[in-house]
Amino acid sequence: MTRKFNVYILFHLLLAIALLPACEKDDTINTNISGVKDLYYPETNKYIKLQPATNAVVSFEWSQARAEDGSLVMYEVVFDTAGGDFSHPIYSVASNGNGVENVLALSHKTLNTIAGKAGIQPSTAGTLQWTVVASKGLNELRADSSREIVVERPAGFTELPVSVYITGDATEGGADLAQAKPMKLNSDGTFEIFTRLKDGSYHFADRNTGTPVTYSLQGTRVQEGGENQHSGDQVYRIRLDFANAVAEVTAITEVGIYAAAYNAVIGTLDYAGDGVWTGQDIAIAYYDFGSWKDDRFKFRFATTDASGTADAVFYGSVNQDNPAPPDANTPEAYFKLVPVDNSQWNFTFKYPAGADGKKGNFTVTMNAGADYSYELTVQ
Repeated sequence: MTRKFNVYILFHLLLAIALLPACEKDDTINTNISGVKDLYYPETNKYIKLQPATNAVVSFEWSQARAEDGSLVMYEVVFDTAGGDFSHPIYSVASNGNGVENVLALSHKTLNTIAGKAGIQPSTAGTLQWTVVASKGLNELRADSSREIVVERPAGFTELPVSVYITGDATEGGADLAQAKPMKLNSDGTFEIFTRLKDGSYHFADRNTGTPVTYSLQGTRVQEGGENQHSGDQVYRIRLDFANAVAEVTAITEVGIYAAAYNAVIGTLDYAGDGVWTGQDIAIAYYDFGSWKDDRFKFRFATTDASGTADAVFYGSVNQDNPAPPDANTPEAYFKLVPVDNSQWNFTFKYPAGADGKKGNFTVTMNAGADYSYELTVQ
């Protein structure tokens, strides 16, 4: 009985093993696809003037590829130099929707980077080739055709720094990179600093640690690498526009308190370092019109540009008119300094109530630590 039972089990076990391959699921994946037949946009030789500092984009569009089993096809747009065969593309990027859509919105900033990889220099135009690679699994199929576009690069840098510092033995922070002075990023994308330079060398860096990317000035242009020499002792406003590779260095020869009714500077401030000017015991005198007194003022910065031309710029209130003088409850925003026009009355501040005939201690702060601002303590 036992032997028969064992034979019975062995027979059925061998039968199950024999039938097992017939029961296995067919896991073969169908990766067959048809390629992209047509490229729609941009049209051949489309001329694109790049503006990488903006949010501008270029749309690339093409016909859909088809999977034999009806499933999704993935897309990648590839770029090459003029005359290249795409065997080693200079750049590739998945289409919109993580590679599912037959369209790609590519920023001017990225196109500018691609143009740089193709050897197209700033301030020049050159040709890029593009096509589309469709894929499913490991099966990739390049489109039947390719197209060329012509891109014009701006003068500026491909990669715009997100922070900039000034360093070197001519600067206030000295040659120690960790003590480099930060520049303020303005709303228009430029970097700015009010600082003193003395005899020595200086340059700019995109960070104050490690091995930063460095920049220097060549006349009115910003260039990567290098350093500048400075002689003398002078306070400057330095502006760097990396999107257009433009530099502006303006000497600040005086900062004064401009009293609107007098239409004149009634006191000057001394530079204290780190973008700060101070003035002590400055006489405050309202202008007497007889029936009323005027108490309005703003700040006048006397300047000299690189050519030696003297001028002046004004910093004042964000408000065109401030009807009431500040008091203990006035918000900090009131004391914010912004560039304003040279009109006599507009964008002025008011002295605190009761300041007429007294003296004031003024502080003007123009550095990257916070919004530009002023403080006034009446004695």
